Amino acid sequence: MDLRRIRNEVMAYVESLHCSDVPYGHYRLRPNGEVELYATCDVAILRTVMGEDLKESITDSQRREWINHINSFAQENGVYRGGRHSDEHRNGTVIGALGVLGGKQLYPVQLYQNFNTVEKVDSWLNAIDWPHQWGASHLFWGGMHCYSMSKACTEDWRNTVFDWLNENLDPKTGWWRLGVEPSDTDQPLGGGAHIWPIYQHNDRAFPYPECLIDSILALQKSDASWREFGDYLDLDALYGLSYMQSLVPEYRRDDIQKAVQGHGDLVEEKFPRFLSEKKDIHLLLGAVGIVGLLNQFDPDRFHDDRSWSDIFSDRRLYQTNLVESL
Repeated sequence: MDLRRIRNEVMAYVESLHCSDVPYGHYRLRPNGEVELYATCDVAILRTVMGEDLKESITDSQRREWINHINSFAQENGVYRGGRHSDEHRNGTVIGALGVLGGKQLYPVQLYQNFNTVEKVDSWLNAIDWPHQWGASHLFWGGMHCYSMSKACTEDWRNTVFDWLNENLDPKTGWWRLGVEPSDTDQPLGGGAHIWPIYQHNDRAFPYPECLIDSILALQKSDASWREFGDYLDLDALYGLSYMQSLVPEYRRDDIQKAVQGHGDLVEEKFPRFLSEKKDIHLLLGAVGIVGLLNQFDPDRFHDDRSWSDIFSDRRLYQTNLVESL
């Protein structure tokens, strides 16, 4: 699969959503849609995942205009207005976009005050809706995970968080949360994907990589998807397999390769139509992330002259220490 062609097609669609006669970085979420926060942030992240360095590929003036547009959604409490998902999820999305653009958040992020001391950690984590953790884990991803990369974060705080996470991890499955029944089988996978990056980016050992590989492989469907093509759950599964395999490279190597090959077949079949349906940018970002992980798994089959990344493992998307306003 020639990812240069895919990249060009994606960029042609993305640029069709770029507004003219306004400062750079104003993107619509979909054709004839509104200009909003997720559209402008997701384009910056999407272009980065496809191997572009925005600090080199666009002018300083364009970067400043794009940064200013993102910060036009900022409120004095550090929360960004606009669109789907939670305040925390928008915080994580903004950190990713501003990081790759070389910008800073306009105001200090006050939502960290809900959990930013050792004494607050247990109660905040216990309050997460673990039976419905896929959506609830967005609070962790854009909250605790992003805070763990902050200049203000202490090692005692990180140790407290990792102790809680490890103690509440099911040693038989690798899923959270031990002793809590999920509302459906998608929840632990969709939830876990938003928590694993805190281990990866803080260089902490995830306790049960083999069990988690078993659990992810067991959820793959007969068509080689984990939910349906282009769904974020497929991205979550591939990221989990990629990250866990990096910890235990030889464990079920052939089974992982077979799972990835099957999903690659599905992507080759479905991606052109998916793109032609003119999905909104947030959905397109998930599909591009899937392709990015396939490039990481098998760069000979999914080939480009630049390396692709994904929204979870790419540390450039989690530069809280460079982006935050203290």
